[in-house]
Amino acid sequence: MWFQTNEYIKFLLTSTNQHGVHSPFVYDLVTKCFYDRKPKHSYPAIKSVYKNVVNPSCIPLKKLKLINRLVAYFDFKEVVAIENTVKTMYQILALSPSAKVSDILNVKKSYDLIFLDIQKYNSDILSLILESTHNDSLLLINNIHQSKKNYLIWKEIKNQTAVTVTIDTYDLGFVFFRKEQVKEHFIIRT
Repeated sequence: MWFQTNEYIKFLLTSTNQHGVHSPFVYDLVTKCFYDRKPKHSYPAIKSVYKNVVNPSCIPLKKLKLINRLVAYFDFKEVVAIENTVKTMYQILALSPSAKVSDILNVKKSYDLIFLDIQKYNSDILSLILESTHNDSLLLINNIHQSKKNYLIWKEIKNQTAVTVTIDTYDLGFVFFRKEQVKEHFIIRT
């Protein structure tokens, strides 16, 4: 618990909002997706799944709504969830019926969104993930500040050569592979 408290204080002291972002790509993502508070047609379905299927300790409703906005914002079609419980799959399925969602990473395929519960992480899975991405893929990592081990994994992933843009929102880690962008790390309050 002390690790999370210290990490959260560091996060609050170093994080910014859209005004501290100088990347047009990240600025648009923050202003048009992260901070979009307009109600969505999918939110009632998400709340229903959240109440009836999901253990709230798996993934909070606020994160689900953000993931829903991400899927719509980027128009993701191929989604894979490498996670700790099957319940997360139900959550993701409720988010975007137009996206094809899988729970098995197929290296012969490239994915738009890869959702990784950090508890499932190992160096082999990272190699598979890197082989399954394209320039516009997003690797979304859950619970990056939950423990010291998780935070060290987050740092390892950020340092990968293929990774160009990372965003730390405390609960979630966003990893982009955009070759046209210089390597940058952002800490954003959501």
